[in-house]
Amino acid sequence: MPPSVRREAPFPAPRTHRIEFDRFQLDLRSGELRKSGRRVRLQAQPFQLLTMLLEYAGEVVTREEACQNLWPNDTFVDFDHSLAEAISKIREALGDSAENPKYIETLPRRGYRFIGKITPEAPVVMPIPEAQERIELQPPSSPPTGENGDSTRTETVRKMRRFTRHAASGVALVAVAIATSASWFFYERPHPLTAKDTIVLADFTNATGDLVFDGALRQGLSVQLEQSPFLSILSDEQTQETLKRMGRKPDARLTPEIAREVCQRTSSAVVLDGTIAQVGSRYQLTLRASNCVDGKSIASDEVLAQDKDSVLDALSMASSDIRKKLGESLASIQKYDAPLQQVTTSSLDALRALSLSV
Repeated sequence: MPPSVRREAPFPAPRTHRIEFDRFQLDLRSGELRKSGRRVRLQAQPFQLLTMLLEYAGEVVTREEACQNLWPNDTFVDFDHSLAEAISKIREALGDSAENPKYIETLPRRGYRFIGKITPEAPVVMPIPEAQERIELQPPSSPPTGENGDSTRTETVRKMRRFTRHAASGVALVAVAIATSASWFFYERPHPLTAKDTIVLADFTNATGDLVFDGALRQGLSVQLEQSPFLSILSDEQTQETLKRMGRKPDARLTPEIAREVCQRTSSAVVLDGTIAQVGSRYQLTLRASNCVDGKSIASDEVLAQDKDSVLDALSMASSDIRKKLGESLASIQKYDAPLQQVTTSSLDALRALSLSV
């Protein structure tokens, strides 16, 4: 792939942690896109591409530049198809269209350009300079008298200016300290899991009445999570052996309660259970990770599939989200997050049959 003619790869780190445009907000720390405060689901690579387009808003980001930054040279992928798919997901998330673009403009055979208006970052308002101005405009009410009165007044003003400058520096230092503390509190807290922790997968609660989801979703989620080099899933063999020691059948259904007991007996850390429910013609998938000691929720995610054929795509998306929330790095998820249909199968029936054969 030819190198970029304008910018050096890799794509430089953004100059800010939050980018806003129209009613959207891109939070680069949490890796989330929000619209009017509500989260809009966007997968890792489309999110990274949108970040790049926003960083160079108004400029053309060539196809070569985008591909270089999204997929390193040792990555084997259909670049044209994958790039078009990423752009399509961005437009879907923003409610944009290729025919009448409001945000993402396509330049045929060249690349893409963000044409929306980015909201400038609000300036930091400091009241101290205003106090300085008042000092200059309002001389002391009782100016000193004498042959050197003017120089005395000037020296007084200078001293007050120095004082306000020092005060402003102090306020700035306090603001930096507060911002640093807030950054640590919200973004640098210890993650729920470490690479040594084990997860127990419970069976999905199927509220749809469609038997094809029984077993298929847990099997699909297991395949997705096993791609992760960070997460460790309790094997089916260990689960079955533990169920036997609990006096249960090895193929007993893993309800959240039973999965939690398995979790405790195997010294695992987290139970991950899921629910699928039908909402009109759509399907809502929910994943919930809870501490197996006290049962408290530590992470959750919800995805809405447009129809039955989109359920596995939604499961893949929810899997990526929950991995990030459990502490896996964005770089790791991007590298080890092949779609379910590429790893195993795109058939719910085949996944259910596979789960029954385990």
